[in-house]
Amino acid sequence: MIYTKENFPKIAAERDLFITILMYGMFGLLFIAMLALLVAIPLSMQLEHNSRLSNNEIIFNVIYFPLVLWAIWGLYKNYQRHKLKKVILIYIDRDGLHHQQFDGTVKSVLYKELGKSTEPYVSDIDRRIGTKYSPSYIFGFKDGVRVPIHFSTAENGLSFVPKNKYQLIAHFLQGAALFCPHLKISPAVYSDYFIDPDTLEFSKKAQNITYFIVFIVLVIVLLGIDLLTKYTMGFSLLF
Repeated sequence: MIYTKENFPKIAAERDLFITILMYGMFGLLFIAMLALLVAIPLSMQLEHNSRLSNNEIIFNVIYFPLVLWAIWGLYKNYQRHKLKKVILIYIDRDGLHHQQFDGTVKSVLYKELGKSTEPYVSDIDRRIGTKYSPSYIFGFKDGVRVPIHFSTAENGLSFVPKNKYQLIAHFLQGAALFCPHLKISPAVYSDYFIDPDTLEFSKKAQNITYFIVFIVLVIVLLGIDLLTKYTMGFSLLF
């Protein structure tokens, strides 16, 4: 649907429950593994074969385990401090994109603050290609400086991953085109996030077709590698 300035709605991110549970589970397993390494393993080595603790082991325990407890307490207090900055809601309205934090603070990327690109061959709203160490993201320009426009966040090892991320991106671009028509949006943004440049709506069909083509290409590559190893080395990797 193509909106007007009068009926442009507010939409919010819908938390992906499966990913949230998965991330909490991974965090819990990591915490248990850390406790096993720091507490259970040293203690089990000392109590091997039901032997009594030596004086050196007792002295070690008196020093070591309080330090471990102090370190865990420090990590907990650090988590509590950063928890206040944790993003609990992401939404888009007629003003722009907003990230609401646990402490009530709202950080926004407003349409009216976005300006023209100051870099050659870079559109006013463009995307940064992801690397091995960082994901791709959309950015704009504010006072001549790049401003990241994130539609998902990672806080304190736990992630706010919206299941409607592409709809959020499409809605933000609709708002940008509506309230800042002077800004040029890169065609790469539309293609990367399966957005129809004419309607500025997310196309689920285009996403499914792209994923299907990628799957077919991957299968063909794997079959090619399998045939190559079969006729050059005499064994098959897949069959």
